Amino acid sequence: MNHNNTIRAFIAIPVPEPVVMYLSDLINNFQKQFSENSIKWVEPNNIHITLKFLGDISTSSLEKLDKELRSKNFSSFSLEINKVGAFPSIYKPRVIWVGTTTNPILMKINDHVQLVTEFINTGEENKSFSPHLTIARIKPGIKNESFESLKHLLVKNRNLGSLKFEINKYCLFQSKLTPNGPKYSELGSYKLSSLNE
Repeated sequence: MNHNNTIRAFIAIPVPEPVVMYLSDLINNFQKQFSENSIKWVEPNNIHITLKFLGDISTSSLEKLDKELRSKNFSSFSLEINKVGAFPSIYKPRVIWVGTTTNPILMKINDHVQLVTEFINTGEENKSFSPHLTIARIKPGIKNESFESLKHLLVKNRNLGSLKFEINKYCLFQSKLTPNGPKYSELGSYKLSSLNE
């Protein structure tokens, strides 16, 4: 379903340039050690912390949501990259991610997002929130030997060198699916107030 009056959208936290560079280097390093085409790596500029995937929603719902998201102010905060993991587990990887520390403000923002999106039926249950940055997805039909070497690579690189970064906004994004992968564009930006303001 993608009629002219609906937009495929999600709410997420974009990461700053130093994190994009860090993840780009990490992905390049992994690709050198695991060159199989059974993994689809995420374009580093597309990496973000997802708060809520909305699917195809009407433009009128987007306008209402934009107002709701602007209804509450939050302070900026810091996160820190600290590990590599996978869903459903590092020993049965289907999605590879880089994990971050959490923060009380982040949890409050997530609670607010879940609350103001309740009127949108996404067909998804609210799962417990664990901030992460998806860097790859494993394609179906991966060979057993490739799967074993991937697990070994993930376990070996489980603990990352930490990188601390500041979060000063979260955004409502449009996602357009193209043959070259998804293209994201910002529909709304919700600035977090600095402690110095």
